[in-house]
Amino acid sequence: MRVRARFIAIAFGLVLVAFGVVLAVQHRTEPSVPRLVQQHDPAPSFKVKTLDGKVIDSASLRGKTYVVNFFNSWCIPCRQEAPALAAFYNAHKGEHDFAMIGIVHDDDPSAARAYAAQEKIAWPVGLDPNGAAALGFGTTGQPETYVIAPDGVAVCGTLGPSTQTELDTWLQAARNGQACV
Repeated sequence: MRVRARFIAIAFGLVLVAFGVVLAVQHRTEPSVPRLVQQHDPAPSFKVKTLDGKVIDSASLRGKTYVVNFFNSWCIPCRQEAPALAAFYNAHKGEHDFAMIGIVHDDDPSAARAYAAQEKIAWPVGLDPNGAAALGFGTTGQPETYVIAPDGVAVCGTLGPSTQTELDTWLQAARNGQACV
C-alpha cells in the first residue's frame, strides 16, 4: 500500500512538472506592439493588387496618415475586430489626409472576397499572395495594425485586435508627430 501511494505521489508530481513545462513553453514572450512601431522605423514599401483589380502601393500613400491592417477571412480575432475597423473608417474616410488599407495575408482570394463582401468592407483590400508585404512589415500573425505618419514612419500599432478608440488615438498621435510607444 505504501509503495502504491508513493508511486501515485511521484506520478502526480511528474504530471505537475510536465504541465508547468508546457505552460512555460506556450507563454508568449513577444511584445504586443510590433517591432516597426517600437523602433519608429520607416514603414516598408509595398505594392498590392486590390480585390477590385487596382494597385495600391506605399508611395501613393506618402504624405497621408494611413492605416495598414493585416487580416484574413478565417481569423476569429480579425472577425471580432471588423466592427471597430468599420466604425473607424467611416468616421475618417472623408478626410483628405487619411487612408486605410486592409492586406489579406495567408488566405484564399475567393474567401477574402466573400469575407469582404459579407462584412461590407468599404476600404481597399489588397491581396498579398507571395507574402511580400507581410514579410516587409514583419508580421507574426493576424490581425496586425500599423498607423503610418505622413513622413512614412510607423508610429503606432498593435499585434492582435485593435479598438476604435485605439485607432482614433493613434491617428491623432501620428498626425501630431507623436509616438505611441
